[in-house]
Amino acid sequence: MPQNETPTIEPRNAGSSGPVRNPYIVNFCKVLVEKKGASLEGDALKKLLNDMYRLFECMLGQNMIEALPAKAKEEYTKASEDLSKLSYEKIGEIFDKSIPNHEEVMKGTMKQFAEIFMKNKDFDVKDYPVPLEVLSDS
Repeated sequence: MPQNETPTIEPRNAGSSGPVRNPYIVNFCKVLVEKKGASLEGDALKKLLNDMYRLFECMLGQNMIEALPAKAKEEYTKASEDLSKLSYEKIGEIFDKSIPNHEEVMKGTMKQFAEIFMKNKDFDVKDYPVPLEVLSDS
């Protein structure tokens, strides 16, 4: 694949209501694949990048929840019991006021993800600290 050509990562949900991928995380995944020297192209590369993105997203979510103080974690847990009433605004409210160093959590997650990805010969979601049932819903 030419260096200036970028594989497209497909959104999780088809249609206009699907979430938009964070371009920084997408680029981070691409750079890791390049640094590792993986020689994948086309659909195989697209699948790897999609799997990496989804896994990174799960790890980041876990690390953000772990970074919450006890009271905020309790508030988030209670709010997430009824997903029909949980909104991005409510999630943002809890996390924004409770984690002033969210950039550090993101950096730490990137380091954690990169270390695991680079040390393993083949990418396998089982090597990451994310419950497999979380990943199997997609």
